[in-house]
Amino acid sequence: MRCQRCGKREAVVRVKLPEDMGQTEQALCEVCVREIAQQHKERRCPNCGMTRRQLLHLRKVGCANCYSFFSEEIESMIRQFQHGHSKHYGTRPEEESPERRLTQELSRLKEQLNRAVLSEEYEEADKLKRQILAVEEDLRHV
Repeated sequence: MRCQRCGKREAVVRVKLPEDMGQTEQALCEVCVREIAQQHKERRCPNCGMTRRQLLHLRKVGCANCYSFFSEEIESMIRQFQHGHSKHYGTRPEEESPERRLTQELSRLKEQLNRAVLSEEYEEADKLKRQILAVEEDLRHV
């Protein structure tokens, strides 16, 4: 069988190529395989100029366009990081703890108390003081 790329030499291997290079699978000669490998290795993002080699070394993209230009390489990296999966399924943060919620409420009430005292609203300050004591009591039981 002749090489499907050059048509000159005998094909020695079947190669699966990236979709942007035409047919996805071709029978190629040794010379054409080397040429394609070199071209593929030195591909550059048309927007920022990042090479495939830089992407694989840094494991970071150079610009937003790199995500589509190097999509196959990025998907391969994600699979490597995610143990064979191409999507990230992270953990969700736990619900806010009652202790944290009460601590935040206590801080808010103390700020309101300070403002009420400064503006000489003593009845409001007394009400806030009782609320603070109730929240502090709740905090002791958490």
